Amino acid sequence: MENILSQEEIDALLSGLESGKIDTTPEKPEEGKVKPFDFRNFAISTRLKIPGIDVINDALARSLRLGFSTMLREMVDMTNIPTQMERFRDFMNKIPVPTSIHIFKLEPLKGNSLLIIDAPLVFVFVERFLGGGERKIIKVEGREFTPIEQKLIKRVVDMIFLELEKAWKNVYPVKPKYIRGEVNPQFARVLQPEETVLVTGFNLDLETISGKILFCYSLSSFQPIKEKLYSPYQIEEVVDAKWRRSLEQIILNSEVSLTALLGKGKISLGDLVHLKEGDVILLDKKAEEPLEIKIEDIPKIQGKMGVFKRHLAIQVEKFITSQEE
Repeated sequence: MENILSQEEIDALLSGLESGKIDTTPEKPEEGKVKPFDFRNFAISTRLKIPGIDVINDALARSLRLGFSTMLREMVDMTNIPTQMERFRDFMNKIPVPTSIHIFKLEPLKGNSLLIIDAPLVFVFVERFLGGGERKIIKVEGREFTPIEQKLIKRVVDMIFLELEKAWKNVYPVKPKYIRGEVNPQFARVLQPEETVLVTGFNLDLETISGKILFCYSLSSFQPIKEKLYSPYQIEEVVDAKWRRSLEQIILNSEVSLTALLGKGKISLGDLVHLKEGDVILLDKKAEEPLEIKIEDIPKIQGKMGVFKRHLAIQVEKFITSQEE
């Protein structure tokens, strides 16, 4: 409350502005504080909200969580990494050596993409594939992956690509095509250094270790399908077949009321009062005309009345469409 001006101070300020005693000329920037901006070499690091990519990542995380838990024989906790846009050069400069880097294409989209798996995760997968137990400390500096390790980690990559294809199915059908694998980021620069890329992925947390699995996509490859990535849509959920059959059976066994309208007629209240047995009431339909059958008071069928196995029955002739209703 101490910074609020009193009425006398406000009046003095206004009078000073009118008389010119208070200088309203903006201050010139001090020399050395203004810096030139290089539009060609500025760094991009922006979080994006792309509905299509978010849905793909959510579906991929669910399937990979189950697959990795089965492979590693322990529960794996996965969290999505927010999608970011940055220069390809800046992204590659942050990747350490060694790292399991896999180059692939999302056919029929153009351009190359990268799948990056942190080295600690690679060694965990290899240990489990070879029957080893938990390793408390994994030293990755100063070494490369052996041919056996690269062959074993390819099993993980194939599983990721299989689930990636399924996750993309609800947005745009693609098929990942594997090109090659690298360990050093210097040999995986498949895009122009200044090209803008989308980086997304997951954090994997195990009991003893954690690491990242990242996807690097060229922004230009998504230009033909950008409307699909930004437009809202429904996700095709996996439905339990047993639950679906049970629900169908319940619906098919539900009872509904069915009434047949013989016709309509008008009668005065006086005639209604004096009605007696044997009197005839004229309806607006002839005997040979089809009757209107209502299901839950909604006209759905037209048919003829008759007798079937000593029961009054209606023979269906036509189903009423929504326009005819």
